[in-house]
Amino acid sequence: MKRFSELIFEAPEGVNHIVGGLLKFPTDVNDEVIIDTVLRDFTTKLASIIRDTYNPSVTLTSLYTYDLFAQKFGVDNQGDVSNEEIYSEIPSKECYSFFTEMFPDLKIDEETFDRMFDGGEFPIVKIWKGYHQGRNETHVTYSITR
Repeated sequence: MKRFSELIFEAPEGVNHIVGGLLKFPTDVNDEVIIDTVLRDFTTKLASIIRDTYNPSVTLTSLYTYDLFAQKFGVDNQGDVSNEEIYSEIPSKECYSFFTEMFPDLKIDEETFDRMFDGGEFPIVKIWKGYHQGRNETHVTYSITR
C-alpha cells in the first residue's frame, strides 16, 4: 500500500503545499491553474482515503467521510489572507476524471466515488485566494462543505 506522501501529484512549477489545504503560488498565477491544482490535490487526498478503506462502497457512504477527511488532512485553514472566493462548485465529474487519470490502479466506479460523502451528495469545493504582501505570493485555501 502506498503512503499518502507517495500519492502526491506533480504540482505546477512554483506551487508549494504548506499544510492541508493551504497552497502558495507565484503572484502571476491564473485562476484556472489554481482550480486545477486544488481539485487535483483534493482528488489525491480522496484516493488516500479510498486506499485506507477496506470496502469504500460500504464504508465511505456517509457524512462521516467529511470527518475522516478533516481529521486526516485538516484542510479548513481559517485566518489566512485568502479572502477572494474564486470557486464554489460540486466538482464530482472533474474529480472523477482526475481520479481515473491519476490512480488507474484504484478500481472505483463513478457512482461509488460520487456517493463517498452520503447519498450521492458530493461536496461543494470552495476555493479562496489572496495576496500575501509579506511573502509576495498568492495564498490559496480551500474547504469542502455541503
